[in-house]
Amino acid sequence: MKKMNGKIIYIFLLTLFFSACSDLEVEYLNNPDRNKSLSDSYTVFNIAKGSIFNWYMNNTSSLSPRMALWVASDQGTCSWANSGMLDFSIEPRSAFNNHPSYTYANVFENYWENTYSNLSQVNDVLNVLEGGMKIGVNGEDTEMVRAISYYIQGLSLGYIGLTYDKAYIMLADTDPITVQKSNYPEVIEASVNSLNKAIEICHANQFVVPADWFNGSSYTNEELEALAHSYIARFMVQSSRTKAENDALNWATVLTHTEKGIQRDLRFLMDEDTWKNWFFYYTVRPGWAKIDLRIINLMDNTYPKKYPETGIAPTPAVSNDRRLESDFNYVASVNMKPERGYYHYSNYEYARYDYYYLAGVNTGNLVEFYVTENKLMQAEALMHLNRKDDAIAIINAGTRTLRGGLQNISAMLPNQMIYNAIFYERDIELMLTGFGTAFFDMRRRDMLQKGTPLHLPIPGGQLMLMGEEIYTFGGVSNADGVNVSNGGWF
Repeated sequence: MKKMNGKIIYIFLLTLFFSACSDLEVEYLNNPDRNKSLSDSYTVFNIAKGSIFNWYMNNTSSLSPRMALWVASDQGTCSWANSGMLDFSIEPRSAFNNHPSYTYANVFENYWENTYSNLSQVNDVLNVLEGGMKIGVNGEDTEMVRAISYYIQGLSLGYIGLTYDKAYIMLADTDPITVQKSNYPEVIEASVNSLNKAIEICHANQFVVPADWFNGSSYTNEELEALAHSYIARFMVQSSRTKAENDALNWATVLTHTEKGIQRDLRFLMDEDTWKNWFFYYTVRPGWAKIDLRIINLMDNTYPKKYPETGIAPTPAVSNDRRLESDFNYVASVNMKPERGYYHYSNYEYARYDYYYLAGVNTGNLVEFYVTENKLMQAEALMHLNRKDDAIAIINAGTRTLRGGLQNISAMLPNQMIYNAIFYERDIELMLTGFGTAFFDMRRRDMLQKGTPLHLPIPGGQLMLMGEEIYTFGGVSNADGVNVSNGGWF
C-alpha cells in the first residue's frame, strides 16, 4: 500500500463520527474530543460503557445492511426499497450497486464507518490503560473496562469479517500508516483473538458490569466470559462463505466454546428514549416486511414456496408446529406493489414479540443472542464430530419440543435430516436475532439464490477516498461460488 493511502486511512479513522441521518436513525454516544477525554479516567470509563450502546445501535439500525441481508436470505420479504431491500430481493438477483451515487449507498457505508469509529474508540481506551491509567476507586474498574474494550473490539472485527470480503484489522497497536487490507478469514481470526483476550481478563478477575451498560441486566465476569465464548462460536460458524468451508470448519473448537457459552439470553431493554431497535421496528411493523413463504413452507410443506403469480392468496397454512400460531400472524391483504413481483408477497407477519412492537412502539426487551442458538451450534458441532446421539439429545430437549410441540427426532434418521432439523430450528427460533444470522446460515449451506453476493465489497466511498477502483459482487452471470452464490434453495 502506498504511504499516502496509509495517511488517508489514519485521517479517515480519526475523523469518523456517528450521526443521525433521519428519524430512522439514532443518536450515538461518546464522540468526545480525544485530547480531553483520554486524559480523564471517568470519561474513559464512559467511553467503554458507550461502546456497547454504539455497537448495538449500529447493528440494529435501519441504515445498515441488516434489512437487505434479511430479505436476501428469503427469511423475510419486502417490496419496499428502503434500506436496499428491493435491490437485494429482486429476482433474478442483480449485481450490488457499490457506487457512492447509489440511492442507498449510505446504508452500506454507515455500517462500515460506524463500526470502525466504535472500534477506534475502544482501541483508544486500551491504549490509555496500557499506559497505566487506572479506572475507578483504587483502580477497581480497570480490568472490567479492559475486558469490555476487548469484547467490543472482537465484536466489531467479527461483524466486519462476516459482512465484507476484506477489511482493515485495526487493533490498539496497529500503525494506520502501514496497515494493509486483510481477507475475511484473517479478520475473523483477529476477532477471535480479541475475544480470547477478553476471556483471559474475565477469567483472572472478579467484577460486575453494571446493568445500564447492557441496558437491562448486569453481567458478572463469568457471564461476560461465557458471552465471549458464544460469540467466538457464532463468528466461526457464520463466517463460512460456502458449504465446503462450513464442512471444513474446526468443529471441535466450536464445540469447546459452546460448552463454555451463555446460560442466559443476551437481552437489551428498549426504552423508546435512547435505546431503540429500528430493525425490529420495521420488520415487525404491520404493513411493512413480511415472512417469506420459504419459512411457512418449512412448517407446512403443502404450502407454496413462492406466491402464486395470479396474486391470489393461498389459504392459511396448517402445521403440527405450535409456533406457526404463536410466532406468526396471517393477514388477508398484502399492500406490496405487484409490479415489483408477486414473489415479494406473503400473508404472514412476525408476531412472537410483545404488543408494543406490533403496535409500532419501540419498547420492551429484545433478545440479541438466545441460549438456544448456543445449543444449536453445539448440536451442529456434535454432528460434524460424529456424535449423532448427543446432538439428537440436545435437539429433542430444546425448542423443537418445548415450544414447537413436535415429536422427538429418531436416531434412525439419516444425518442430513438431523442437519435439516437443526437449521429448521435456527430459522424459526433465531428469527430477527443477530446481525445477518439468516443470511449467513443460507450462505454457509450454498442456499442463497443464485447471483446473491456472498459478502459485500468495501464501500465505494471508502474506495474512492483511497484512490482505488470501485468493485462489486452479485448478479446471476457472475455466480462463481466464491464471491457470488451459485447455489439456491428452490
